[in-house]
Amino acid sequence: MYGRDELIVFHGHKTWDDLPKSPVSLIPHSFRRYYIGDCDYRDSSGGLVLITDGSDKASCYVGSPVTQQWVKIPPPPSSDPKGDSTVFGLVTRLDEDGVVLSFKVIRIASYQATNDYLSSDLGVLLYSSETGIWTSKVIHSPHQIGNMSNINLNGTFYFGCLSVPGILLAHDFYSESDQFRVVQLPDYPDYNKDYKRTLTTSGGFVMYARTLAKKEETVLKIWRLMNNDDYSWELLWEVGFPITGNYAPMAMHPFDVAAVYLWSQRDHQLVSCNLLKQDYTILGDASNDGHQDCFIDKSVCKQNLDEDLNFQVCIWLFQFVIPRWMESVPRPPQAEMIDTTSLLSYAAATHGRMMKDIEEEEYFWNEVEHGRI
Repeated sequence: MYGRDELIVFHGHKTWDDLPKSPVSLIPHSFRRYYIGDCDYRDSSGGLVLITDGSDKASCYVGSPVTQQWVKIPPPPSSDPKGDSTVFGLVTRLDEDGVVLSFKVIRIASYQATNDYLSSDLGVLLYSSETGIWTSKVIHSPHQIGNMSNINLNGTFYFGCLSVPGILLAHDFYSESDQFRVVQLPDYPDYNKDYKRTLTTSGGFVMYARTLAKKEETVLKIWRLMNNDDYSWELLWEVGFPITGNYAPMAMHPFDVAAVYLWSQRDHQLVSCNLLKQDYTILGDASNDGHQDCFIDKSVCKQNLDEDLNFQVCIWLFQFVIPRWMESVPRPPQAEMIDTTSLLSYAAATHGRMMKDIEEEEYFWNEVEHGRI
């Protein structure tokens, strides 16, 4: 997924053969609208989804589109008296089998530039499924956070940096730390804008892929961020493919680190590369090629990817992956659990009340304008 748009879909998981082709199609359409009053998709992690109620700033829900279980998250505490905090993200803690043990909901309460705009402070509110309560903290960053583009993995958010190209700002929301850690990308400080690059995830790691077009081939390099204290990168692949043009890395297979997908700006087509065999296949719509487990929304690719590539910025691609093993959604103490039907009914009722209030207010001011009140 690119933001909330679905770019490329792979299906056919043996554990979930009876599910629809698109994992995102499990999320009801009304969750993915942008109009006021509807439920909006906000984030996902570990197979759980975070949605917000457009009619009620204080309300949000965490649940599973597969099991149809949802937890109603209580409003933030009195430490947010103005109600200005914004629902931002979701992090999860998993066991060795990928089963969700707990989750945290993140609301952004404040952002302030410090030290003459060289550094910044991010104020957040955190709701824990383990305790069922909200806590707050301020996280200090040595740089300014970028436009909130991020990668979310294993409880950690990785943000872009506004002032220093080639670095990430990382924070583990399960830690007690109040500091962002600086993660230098593999090509820092030689951050050549001619490179086409993407940040994504695969095999439980943050992945950084980069291409450079040469006269007779496209050179692809892929690193993974090691889960160690110094945030070092390991170079996994350096491969030359006999394809030329503006091919940009777009995504990687969520489980297979030897499968990468390149987007051609010139031909507007997706290329699947097998790094072990060092061969490639041009993919098209599932209806007209042999890859029946794949669907590509080319219009979304052209609209979003080409825009970022033209601005010579890194592509941030988030993957919504249904876990191999699906258990019940972790239930916080004293939390209300509802199903999808009840959630949609509640959202519709809230929207109806809001629209009625708007109509009554418009009627009042219309009467005032015409001197009848």
